[in-house]
Amino acid sequence: MLGCGGSRAVRVAVLVAVIGVLLAVIRQWLMSKPYTFSREEISALAREHAGLDYEVAFSKIIIELRKKHPGHILPDEDLQWVFVNAGGWMGSMCLLHASLTEYVLLFGTAVDTSGHSGRYWAEITDTVLSGTFRQWKEGTTKGEIFYPGDTIIHEVGDATAVQWSAGTWMVEYGRGFIPSTLGFALADTFFSTQDFLTFYYTVRIYCKALLLEANTYLSEVGFF
Repeated sequence: MLGCGGSRAVRVAVLVAVIGVLLAVIRQWLMSKPYTFSREEISALAREHAGLDYEVAFSKIIIELRKKHPGHILPDEDLQWVFVNAGGWMGSMCLLHASLTEYVLLFGTAVDTSGHSGRYWAEITDTVLSGTFRQWKEGTTKGEIFYPGDTIIHEVGDATAVQWSAGTWMVEYGRGFIPSTLGFALADTFFSTQDFLTFYYTVRIYCKALLLEANTYLSEVGFF
């Protein structure tokens, strides 16, 4: 009996060690790899168009990103607004770019909504184009409100309460280990709303973005 318990403890210790090494490798990779975008670039581009009609702003931002980063922004036929249910809130996103370490998307809501931000192994930056966004940071007793042109930085490991007023639209940039964010992003859809069509749309568009990145990379290195 003692031997079985000892064997199980060894297996658990080995598993913990393997996970620790894997996390350390991923962390080192994230710190050393080159990135396609920067939060400063995306925030500055969004601020240039803040205050415009949000649909006009979206169109201009997409055009500019395609000029600066050819091959990294999804084509028009793959752009799709998809519902997001997470942390108790409901919004909609249109993914423009995604890889294992970055994403750029348009995000917002047509109705008032609020909930938990999630806690990620990624830094997420949002710049408001229209409406208002309110944030209540963990460990504080007062919230902050953000207006068109303002940028909100959600650091790795942070958690906040979030609230969007109806008609709030933003440009969002995430950098980190992006697959780690999908659990929170899809949990409500899978376990609460059971809107499996939205679940399918979300996974499909992320896969399309990954394929685009793979094709662009292979073209750049002369594979084809």
